[in-house]
Formats: sequence, structure tokens, C-alpha cells
Amino acid sequence: MSNTASTVNESTGGEVLPGGPVRMIFAKGGLDAHERGAHVVVLGLREAGFEVVYLGLRRTPEQIVQAAVQEDADVIGISSLAGGHKGFVNDVLDRVRESGADILVIVGGLIPPEDQQQLLDAGVSHIFGQGSSVNDIATQLLAATAKRRARQS
Repeated sequence: MSNTASTVNESTGGEVLPGGPVRMIFAKGGLDAHERGAHVVVLGLREAGFEVVYLGLRRTPEQIVQAAVQEDADVIGISSLAGGHKGFVNDVLDRVRESGADILVIVGGLIPPEDQQQLLDAGVSHIFGQGSSVNDIATQLLAATAKRRARQS
């Protein structure tokens, strides 16, 4: 993909993002099998102009990071509704660091308030709880990706 490509989408305020659409790997980790919300977010982000690869259920941290590196992803999105998010997300963050890739990691779902700061301190970029709108998620990810890409240039 050319560095001069841009994406424009009315649902995210018509913003233009140098470097093309946000590329994202989205997955459900471990034994978490609740994926209705993940489908809503994935489809909504695709409609907003994001390139989203949904890996599906029961993915390992290794599978997620390997896919993100192969796809040159800007963002890894992890949906957690089953309570195993702290260990799982920390494993993903460790593998991202080991890979040397500069990839934003976001988490969504049922993340108790007492766990949120720990995840942010560990390196999670954003946490989106139940009730987050896809437009808000898209807007925040566009801004974070723009900063990431500027840092890389």
C-alpha cells in the first residue's frame, strides 16, 4: 500500500488519514466464546472504512500477534467478556514487544474499572466498555493511528 493513499469516510466525520485505511486485527482470546458484540464492532468499523480481519474465537496471543505482523496492522483489538483479560492481554502485549512491531492494542467488553488502569499501564492504548458507540471507537482509533503513523515517519 502506498504511503500517499488516504481514506475518507462520512461516518467518522469525513476525516482523511494519510497512509490509507486503518488496518486492524480483531480477535476473541482464550476460552471466551461470547462474540455478538465483537461482530457488531467489526462490521461497524468496516462500514467506517477500516480494514478489519476478524480472527474469530479461541485465538492465542501468538496467533493474534503473528496475524497482526503479517497484515501490517495498525491496531489489535481484543474483545473480552469472560474475565480472563488481564493475563491474556498482557501476553499479547509481551508478544507485540517481542516482535518489535509498533501496533496499538485495544480492549473491549466487560473490563472491571479496577482492571482498566492496570491494562493501560501495561500498554493498552484504549479500553472500550459495553455501550461504547462504533463511531466513538472509530474516531478514537483514527486519531491514535494518525499519531502512530506520524511517529513511524
